[in-house]
Formats: sequence, structure tokens, C-alpha cells
Amino acid sequence: MTVCAIQNTEATEETFADGEVESLNRIREAFEVFKTQSERLQASYDNIKKDLAITNEQLNVKNRALSEKVEELRRMSSRLQCIVDSLTDGVLVVNDDFIVERSNPAAAALLGMPQENIDGKHYDQITNGLGDVKILQSVIKYGKPSAGKERTSVNAAGEKISVLAGVAPIKSGDGVIIGAVEVLRDVTELRTLQERMNCQKRMAALGEMAAGVAHEIRNPLGTIEGFARLLKRDLENQPQQGRLAGKIVEGVQNLNYVITNLLTYAKPMSLQFEEFSINKLMDGVEDVLNERAARSEVNVFVRRAQPVFQAKGDIRQLKQVLLNLGLNAVEACQKGGRVEVSAFKKGRNTVLSVTDDGCGITSGDMQKIFDPFFTKKEGGTGLGLSLCHKIVSVHGGEIMVSSEQGKGSVFEVLLP
Repeated sequence: MTVCAIQNTEATEETFADGEVESLNRIREAFEVFKTQSERLQASYDNIKKDLAITNEQLNVKNRALSEKVEELRRMSSRLQCIVDSLTDGVLVVNDDFIVERSNPAAAALLGMPQENIDGKHYDQITNGLGDVKILQSVIKYGKPSAGKERTSVNAAGEKISVLAGVAPIKSGDGVIIGAVEVLRDVTELRTLQERMNCQKRMAALGEMAAGVAHEIRNPLGTIEGFARLLKRDLENQPQQGRLAGKIVEGVQNLNYVITNLLTYAKPMSLQFEEFSINKLMDGVEDVLNERAARSEVNVFVRRAQPVFQAKGDIRQLKQVLLNLGLNAVEACQKGGRVEVSAFKKGRNTVLSVTDDGCGITSGDMQKIFDPFFTKKEGGTGLGLSLCHKIVSVHGGEIMVSSEQGKGSVFEVLLP
């Protein structure tokens, strides 16, 4: 190898050596930069991790507080729902589209349908005449509550009821009206009691007046009857004239019967309460009803209680009530008609029932049948049902009547 070649080789090796050193330096510098950046990233990561831990802890605190608030709201909502469900008044919560969002059991009972058939339905679909959507519209539009207004209708269960309805607006937190709440109070029993009290007042006033008139009439009637009997005796040999005198006596006796009923009706009633077998009462009316029904060719069925049970009251007066109702039923029937008399227990009450398939009672007459002197029967006094009503009332009971013209009537005496 020549000297020149050797020199070129040595120069090349020095050049490679210098290149390697430079590369190593660059690698070392890059590594230092990487290390520095890694330390910075690690520091940043540690800071982020620390901040994240703090944030997580803050979130946990807020979540716990929020959960407590949600639970508190749930308890409050549940408590409010329990309160609403416990109310004896019906409650309907309606939104601004008149959809019932919430109701309570009392509302379901008043409307005569299950609660699940109320919630989610349109107001008009479920109120059946007991509600007034126009009042709801006015309350939601103007925000002015509506005081209790009385409404009477037949609910979904077929029961005639009267309610007092009050409506108030529901507002959101920012004061916007979002719906209304309606409260329904059942006043059916109250109105029934008021009607009964008014009826009793009318009956008492008429009874007192009738009693005064009866006392004034009874004395001259006694004189007329006495002279008529003497006349009839003197006319024994003149049958035609004697028969006419007998008619006078008969007429006076009929008037005396009416007067006796008037006096019985007007005077305070004294009852002799005792326990008795209900079938003893049924036995006491069967023969009389059968005898009267046979003349009218009406079929009478007296159903004795099975099993027999004890009732409490004045059996003599209750027999009069049952006879009066039974005889009225027989007279209401056409030839071949049917009358059924029965007694049974309904809860803690004793029920005496008289059913017929006779002519029935008009809705107009239904309101007056217990008034003194009201009668549609030729020759009737109009005191029979009034006296029945009085006897039953003194027993602490009531008489329920249902009737349909041309199909018959049902009288039920409810005794405690």
C-alpha cells in the first residue's frame, strides 16, 4: 500500500470517529430534553391527578348533598301523597291541558271508578257531570280561585251524589300558572239529612194543625153517630131506611178512623223496645196480607229470614209499618201481580223489604209520598206512609224507596 493510500485511510477513520462523537452528543442532548420533558409531564400529571382527586372529593360531597336533597324531596313527596290520600275530600290535580295528573282514593270513591282509570285521563272523561271544565279554564287563565259550588249528578257507579267543588290555580316557581287543583266534598248525606229535617218540620206542622181540627170534629161526630144508631134501631122494620142509617154510622166510623190516625200521627210516639225474632214479625203480617191479596187476586210471598236473627224495636209498631207497606203494594198491583215481603241483615242493619211489580211511582210524586195527606188513592187519607215514616224515624232508621213507573216499587226499611 502506498503512503498516499495509508494517509487517505487514516483520514477516513478520523472523519467517522468525529461523526460518531457528534451523533452521540446529539443523542445525549435529545435524551436530556426528553428527560426534562418527561419530568415536566410527570409533574403536570401529578398536579392533574391531585386536582382530579380534589375535584372528585368535591363532586362526592356535592353528590352526597344532592342525594340527601333528592331523598328529602322523595320523603316530602311521599308524605304529601300520604296526606292527600288520607283526605276524606276528593282531590284532582289537573295540568293546563286538563289532563288529571294525580288523584286520591276519596276522588275515586266519589267518581265511582278505580283510581288507575282517573290518572292520565282528560278531566271531562272522568267527572261525569260532577265537574265543570269551564271553571277550570277560568281558574287556569286568570289565576283566581273558585269557591265551592254545589253539583249533583250520577257517578260512574250509578250513584246519585252531591258535591261541593272548589278550584285553585297551581303556579310554578316563577309564578306561571301550570294547572289547577280541584277539591270535591261529598255533601250527599248532609243534603239528605236537611231534606229529611225539612220534611219532618212540614209533617210536624201539618200534624199539629190536623190534630187541632180532629179534636174539634170528634165531638160532633160522636153525636152524629149516636143519633144515627138510634135512628137505625127505630127503623128496624124499614130495611131500606135502616140501611141508609147504617151507612151514616159506617161513614162516621171511617171518619173516626181517620181522626184516630191523625191523633196518633200528631202526638209524641212512645215505643216499647224489645228484642224479638224477625220471623215473628213476618208471621204477624202474612195472614192479613194474604187475605187482602186474595180479594185482589194478587200473589203475596213472605220470605222468612234464613238463618233467623234477632231484631230490636217496638214489634207492634213495626208490624203496622210492614202491613201498611204491604197493603199499599197489593193495591198498586194489577190482577195476577206479585208482592214480595222479606227481612234480612245488611251489615249491622236490619232491612224490611217490600217489593211489587205494580204501577210504580212518578218522579214528581216520589218527593211527596211521605208528606201528610198526600195520596193518589181514591178514599185514601194520605197518612199511612207519613205514619210509617214517623215510626221508622223514632226507631232511628230510614225508609229507602226506588220505583219505576209501570214496573213497580221497592220499599226498604233500614233499622239500626
